[in-house]
Parts: sequence; structure tokens; C-alpha cells
Amino acid sequence: MTTPTHVHKEIAVEESVENLKSNKQCCNITPYILMIALSTHATFEGIALGLQTEWSSCLAIVIAICVHKGAEGTCLGVALVKQFPNDFRLVRLLVLIFALATPIGVIIGILASGAGDIVNVIFSSMAGGTFIYIGCSEIIVEEFSEHEGKFIKLVAYMVGALLISSLSFIPE
Repeated sequence: MTTPTHVHKEIAVEESVENLKSNKQCCNITPYILMIALSTHATFEGIALGLQTEWSSCLAIVIAICVHKGAEGTCLGVALVKQFPNDFRLVRLLVLIFALATPIGVIIGILASGAGDIVNVIFSSMAGGTFIYIGCSEIIVEEFSEHEGKFIKLVAYMVGALLISSLSFIPE
């Protein structure tokens, strides 16, 4: 036997669940995690750039940053706009934090440039590691969770992996 209080509690619980479903902002922290991970990666790549002492090494890292920074920014922007379609002020703030991460990293790298080669190796490794982590845990998982265009996404992923792998065969 259900009492009026019990029925009222069930209705309140159902309304709360519906409110949570309609207001995803309170539930999904994935865009924040993506922003933090990408900003961490950008800071480490900035540090790796700031640690460079030779012009050719510096130029190689600048080219590498420029090649993938647009893809990172686009991925972050799309994730943020999907999650916060009516809060462009928050989206702009989070993108600004991401945009400032590399210059802050460059400043840190310049300040730490006298620390030796091991510091350069450590920060370069951390920059590469964060990039692989973000790709495997955030971007690829989210893209392949959607059912549309899985085959095209898989082909694009494989072509990209082959292109990056082929770089190891280029003589120095």
C-alpha cells in the first residue's frame, strides 16, 4: 500500500532525475577534464620550447605546436560548446586558460633553461605523454562512442597513425 507521502517522494525523485537529465551542466565534467589535460599538455610543450637553445630545435617544436594546436583548440571548443551551449562567457574563459598555457610554459622553460639536458628530456617526455593520454582517454573514446561515421573515423585514425609512424623512417 502506498501512502500519499510515498507517492509524493516518488514524484519528487522523478522530477529531480528529469532536471538532471535536462541540465547536463551539473553532471558532466568531461569538458573540464579535457581543458585541464590539454592545458597541462600545452604547458609542458611550452616548457620544452622554452628549454631549447638551438634555433633549429626551437623551430621544429614551434612547427609541431602549430600543426596540432588548431586540432586541440577545435576539439576543446566543440566539447565546451556542446556542454555549455548557452554560456559562452564560460566557454571563452576556459579557452583563454588553454590559450595561455603554452606561453606560460615557454616562460617556465626559459627560466629553467640552465638546469641541464635531463630537464629538457623530462619535460619533452611529459609533453608527449600528456598528448598520448589525452588522445587515448578523452578524444578517441568520445569520438568512437558515437555511432555515426565509425568506419570513416577508423580509417582517418589509421591513416594518421601510419603517417606519424612513418616519420621515424625519415633520416636526420
